[in-house]
Amino acid sequence: MDLPDRLRATAARLRTTPGDLLLALAVTAASIADIHAGTTADPLVARLLAVPLLLSLAWRRRHAEPVLLAVCLLNLYLGAHTAGEFPPQLVFLALLLAIYSAAAHTTGRAAVRAGAASLVLVMAAHYLTPDGDAGDFLPQLVWGAPWLAGRLVRRQTLAAAESATRAADLQRRREQDLREARVRERDRIARELHDVVAHAVSLMVVQAGAERLRLGATAPETTDVLASVEGTGRLALADLRTMLGVLRDGAADDELAPQPQLSDLPALVERVRAVGLPVELELSGSPVAPTLGLTVYRIVQEALTNVLKHAGPVPTTVRVRADGGVLRLDVTSPLPVQLPEQRPGGRGLLGMSERVALHGGSVMCGPEDGLWAVHAELPVPAS
Repeated sequence: MDLPDRLRATAARLRTTPGDLLLALAVTAASIADIHAGTTADPLVARLLAVPLLLSLAWRRRHAEPVLLAVCLLNLYLGAHTAGEFPPQLVFLALLLAIYSAAAHTTGRAAVRAGAASLVLVMAAHYLTPDGDAGDFLPQLVWGAPWLAGRLVRRQTLAAAESATRAADLQRRREQDLREARVRERDRIARELHDVVAHAVSLMVVQAGAERLRLGATAPETTDVLASVEGTGRLALADLRTMLGVLRDGAADDELAPQPQLSDLPALVERVRAVGLPVELELSGSPVAPTLGLTVYRIVQEALTNVLKHAGPVPTTVRVRADGGVLRLDVTSPLPVQLPEQRPGGRGLLGMSERVALHGGSVMCGPEDGLWAVHAELPVPAS
């Protein structure tokens, strides 16, 4: 074990910090050398008293009041038995440190008690010296400067700790809001996707039943398979409807309407144009699955809503291209005067990200070449 490790281990056993332990050892050693026959009538007794009293500085944070009392008593003894200049300089510095520590590390009544007791002892030590004058204000100055410095540091420390606590609480609330917003958005997406899947399963059941009736008794094996498909589909449809009832509990009426598809984008653009937003729409490529079409529709809807909200009626371009197994979506408009801020409780980018992640795609929103852009890429499953 090297010296720093030994120091940390010793400080831990003594329930102090390595810095305070080193400080106490250094002050004690230097003060012992500073106490000699020129400063006190009995240097040996003064040194024997100084060792334990000054070593107490190692606990100046945890036990500030007793440490201050110990150092003040040492100064009181030296004041009563001085033989020359009082006090020795290093003992005087120890006194200033003890006063500062008590002011910085005590609160309430303890601070008042420590302050009053130390002031009385400092004044008594001064007046006991041969040159002590009851009319000067040196003791008050000696006590007041480190005391005021300590109280100021404590106030700043408490203010910083309070600010850090408030910031941590705010961050926790933001994270909680974000989690709740993500859950709400996923519930909303789940309702929409269940609608789409329920429609597809219902269509499958109808087609299987129609084909079974058309074949009749001409192909018994095929009709048996179709009957099994139809029965399984009806069971799945019943489960989906039950799940939809759970997901839609408390949902608004407009959320119960048939879910839009990629083919509904022109109608969306027309409605947006009617409220004053000039939109240019470009659609190209092959048809896509209903769930993917719903995702693209919702992203475009959110992007156009944000343009109106943050930039107003500015020229906007929407391009949707589905080719090569990838659907690319681009919505661009002039930058707003003030860039939009993503709020924890809002849908915005969170909703877009959740929808795109569902399909294994990616989305980017932000300023680009003097424009505000929304880019999304989503894989198109093979038919």
